[in-house]
Amino acid sequence: MIAIVLPQADDRILSALTFQKCKKFKVYLPDGDVEEDYPSLDICHGGWSEVQEPVLCILEPGAVPDPNFVSSIGLMVKLFPKYDVYHVNVVGEKPFPRKASAKKLFRLAIYEGVKAPLSSFVFRTETLKSRAVYKADGSLKVLPTVFSCSLKQPVRNVWRGKLQWEPSLPSDFTAVTRERLDLLRWTEEFFGDDDYPLSVGDQLEFFANEVAKLPLPEEELKAQMDSFLVSQGPIRRVRALNALKNALKV
Repeated sequence: MIAIVLPQADDRILSALTFQKCKKFKVYLPDGDVEEDYPSLDICHGGWSEVQEPVLCILEPGAVPDPNFVSSIGLMVKLFPKYDVYHVNVVGEKPFPRKASAKKLFRLAIYEGVKAPLSSFVFRTETLKSRAVYKADGSLKVLPTVFSCSLKQPVRNVWRGKLQWEPSLPSDFTAVTRERLDLLRWTEEFFGDDDYPLSVGDQLEFFANEVAKLPLPEEELKAQMDSFLVSQGPIRRVRALNALKNALKV
């Protein structure tokens, strides 16, 4: 049995769930009266912290699972039960390899920008409850949570299952950029300097390109670059500022 958690009632997702070929799943919803509209679904009220099923996924608005979504997940969990995190490919995006280590996941989802929303991941319930990483508002940090939950085993990709992902565009792009910079700082702590997935040069260039997106005076952008661990030390600080200058030119 799989738990599918919806942070909010979404007609597109609920309609897609009625067409699942495999019916072995329970839908968790916040309080509200939608059961009468979807009598074929096993619906209960609650969030992912109340889930008792062994595995769960969280489908946010913008996610539309294909008819084989549940059956493909169930098959993978049955065939490969030792994994704590599974991934369903997003339609139109570069598919994940069968197994993705933390470094491979970094290059795909962060460095290359392959879309990997929370809705594309399936978690062992007990692992998510014990290793989730939270934002200040109590919501999940997506990729840090995935990294944290896949410490023992890589992320296992799900065969055949597909997920359409069409989220609404964010209204505050500056906030999105700041959140991404916070993610990059988190990855520095997670991987450490000696084991980071990028060379120092590539890391500085990548970080500088992200910092340059902020609509701030140059002095404040320099302060942002100085805040990264990779920028520490006199030689690296000079290289970081040069990388920022090149990014600002672009």
